[in-house]
Amino acid sequence: MENIKHILIRNAIVIDCQSKYNNQTKDVLITDGIIEEISNKINIDSPFLEIKIPNLHISPGWIDLHCNLCEPGYEHRENIKTGLKSAAKGGFTSVVTRPNTNPPIDNKADLQFLINRSINNIVDIYPTGCITKNLEGKKITEMYDMFINGAVAFSDGKRSIENPMIMNIALDYVKNFNGLIMATAMDENLNKSSQIHEGRISTLTGLKPSPEIAEDIRVSRDLAILKYTNSRLHLSTLSTSNSIKSIKIAKQKKLSISADVAAHQIILSDEDLINFNSNYKVNPPLRDKKTQKALIKSLIDGTIDAVSSDHSPVENDLKKCAFQDSEPGIIGLQTVFPIINTVLKKHMEINNIIKLISTNPRNILKIDSPVIKEQEKANITLFDPNKKWTFTKNHIESISQNTPFINYEFTGKVWGVINKGMVTTNN
Repeated sequence: MENIKHILIRNAIVIDCQSKYNNQTKDVLITDGIIEEISNKINIDSPFLEIKIPNLHISPGWIDLHCNLCEPGYEHRENIKTGLKSAAKGGFTSVVTRPNTNPPIDNKADLQFLINRSINNIVDIYPTGCITKNLEGKKITEMYDMFINGAVAFSDGKRSIENPMIMNIALDYVKNFNGLIMATAMDENLNKSSQIHEGRISTLTGLKPSPEIAEDIRVSRDLAILKYTNSRLHLSTLSTSNSIKSIKIAKQKKLSISADVAAHQIILSDEDLINFNSNYKVNPPLRDKKTQKALIKSLIDGTIDAVSSDHSPVENDLKKCAFQDSEPGIIGLQTVFPIINTVLKKHMEINNIIKLISTNPRNILKIDSPVIKEQEKANITLFDPNKKWTFTKNHIESISQNTPFINYEFTGKVWGVINKGMVTTNN
C-alpha cells in the first residue's frame, strides 16, 4: 500500500452508471487522491505511478455489507489490519463491520475505536452498532447516540431478534432519525442445533437439518412489524425461495425493505456437504440447487439488492474437527467478485454486477457513492471481468483459512484499489 502523488491509469474501461464516461476507454489521472483529468490520452511531466493492465476495468470502489473483523476479542481469528488487507485484495475500499466482537460494539466509544483504526488505511470502516445491549436480545441500546457517532446501521449480527416486541421497539426507535435495522432472519427454536439444509443430503448424511421455514417465518414476522412501524429494514444473508417471494411482495407494497445474499450461496449447494467438509458449513446453511437458482434469479430481477461476503473467520481448531462440532463460517472478502462474476456474467451486464457490490449497498445505507469524474475523490476498484485464474492458499490474507475455494477456478480478477491517495495492487 503506497501513498502516491500522481497515479495514471492507462486505457481503462469505465464501469460507472453515474459517470458520463460509463463504458468508455479512458486514461485517468489522479493527483493527491483527486481525479484531475479523464481523457483519451494523458501526458504528464511529473513523476507518476502508471497502471497499465490488459483489459483493465475501473469502477467506483466496492463496499461489503457484512464483514466480521473480529477485533476486539477474537484477534486469533482476524484483526483489523489483516481483515482490511483481505478487503483491499478483494477489491473493497469500504467494509461494513458486524458488532459481534468481545465486548460487542454497543456504544460510541467502541464505534470510534473501529473508525479510528481505519483512518490511515486504504479501506474505510463503516461500523454497525448493536441493536440490543451485549447482543442479549433483551434491552435496546442507545442507537441514536451511536448513530450521531458514526454507526451506519444497527444489527445483532448473526443473532436474530427472538422477541417481536424488541424488534418492534428497535424499528420504531430508528424511524425517528431515519436509521436502519439490519437483521438476520432465523427462528432459533426451529433452527436449534441444526447442521445442514433440510433435504435429501441431510437424510443421506444423518446430520440434523435446518428447515427453510425457520427463516421464512422470521422474514414474515419482521416484514409485518416493518409495515406496522413504517420504518427501514434490511434483511441480511437471505437463503430461501419463500424469503425472496416475501421480499418481492413487500417491495410491491412500497415497504422500505432491502436484502442481500451471501456470495457463497449462489455458487455452492448442500450437495457440497456430502463428504462432511466443514469448510462448507455456514449459517444460514447452503441450500439445495433449486433454491440456489432462485437466489440467482432474485439478483437478476432485482428482488435482492446486494451481495455480501459474510466474511466469518474461524480458527483451524474449530474447523478441523467432527462436522457437528465445527463452527459455521467462510472467509469471503477475497472471493465475492470472482464468485458473482463467474456465476452471473452470462445473465447480467458487468455494470449491473458491479452495482451489487458498489452503488446498491451504499444506497441501502444512504451514504454517498463515489463517481468516476473530474474533481471527485478517487475511490476506485481495478479489475478484469474476463481474466481466468485459480484461487490458492497463497492468496489468503486472513489469519484464518476457512474457505472451500482453494484451487477453485474463477472468471474475474481484482487488480487493486485506489482510495485516500493510496494504491494497492495485486500480483
